[in-house]
Amino acid sequence: MSAEADLSAVRGLQAPPFGMGFRREVSGLARGITPGGRAYRSFRYRYSGGLDRFDAAMLVVELPVSLPAVFWSTSRRPRAGVATSAMGMLQDEHVRLWAADEALAQRVFAAVAGPTDDLAMQSFGAADLSVDRNQLVIVEPPEEGFDGFLEVVDELITALAAVAPSGLELPGPATDFTFYGHPDWRYAAEGDRSLLRDYGLRGRHLSRVEDVISSRTGGIKMMAFRHTWISEALNGTLVPRSVVLDDDREQEAVCAFDLVGARIPDLSLNGEPVGGPVTLGNQRFTETFSLRSTDPQQAYQLFNDRVRDWLMTTRPYGWTVRNGRVRFHVASHDPITVGECERTLHEWLRRVPPQLRDVMGLPVVPEPAR
Repeated sequence: MSAEADLSAVRGLQAPPFGMGFRREVSGLARGITPGGRAYRSFRYRYSGGLDRFDAAMLVVELPVSLPAVFWSTSRRPRAGVATSAMGMLQDEHVRLWAADEALAQRVFAAVAGPTDDLAMQSFGAADLSVDRNQLVIVEPPEEGFDGFLEVVDELITALAAVAPSGLELPGPATDFTFYGHPDWRYAAEGDRSLLRDYGLRGRHLSRVEDVISSRTGGIKMMAFRHTWISEALNGTLVPRSVVLDDDREQEAVCAFDLVGARIPDLSLNGEPVGGPVTLGNQRFTETFSLRSTDPQQAYQLFNDRVRDWLMTTRPYGWTVRNGRVRFHVASHDPITVGECERTLHEWLRRVPPQLRDVMGLPVVPEPAR
């Protein structure tokens, strides 16, 4: 057994609770071998820095096979951060399983349902497990009866290996700081203050640009970050103390997407007062959304019936378009929020008629992975 405290121990793990939050921490790392001869790591894992938090003991066991992400639990709720809307669910009276591939889900469910019940009995609590490529991930393994728990884990892995399809081609493991479901995102803990000027923000006392997420996919360039500064009310009181605490800082969030080369009119949906009001002849829509544009005719086409029906169903964050830059109006900076805004933009662009998209030079957005 060896003790370490290093994120490199979880670098290849990408599915929740990994790949979430801005502040990630591993502590109390220990290594060992299960009774069946499989290498395992146990540690405490935490993430924070956004809207979501996680703090739990973890057990990660090497698998003899690799699988796409699968999550299952004896709890009624899925693991925090798991996007179940894009997955199917199988369940019996005890176990619930989520996976994107229905055929794979059925095979895995048949293999793990029984051993998972046994694990829940061993731990005297809810069993919460997942497969992250070639790793079995278990949340909150028991401290008492740990050896017996590992024996059941070996049984579960044997059953899982027996139903794993052969010849699967999976993306390679992450080698740097990544976000779940967004392999194209790049992260920097601090950004250059020139971003404040680029995005029309006023520099404040001790301004900082933090937790920068960026990407470039086709004709869409994304930039999201947190701008923090010392409150004007506290500015004069901090000198004697000479220490700045996080609670002393105010903040604003930026989540913006540049449509490179696009010729789209300035407009806003529940956003800034751009141009004039646009009337679409739908009373329910008008009561929910305020649409404005410098070109009402093009705005009418950009917010056609398909777009309006989708907006009424999803009620996304509002946004403003100026000079081809789409900026969403979000209250806080968080990877989940940024992901929601990115999906909203893509879903909107997919509903723009192809002829209008070509005229405006809007990017073609790929269909979401199934």
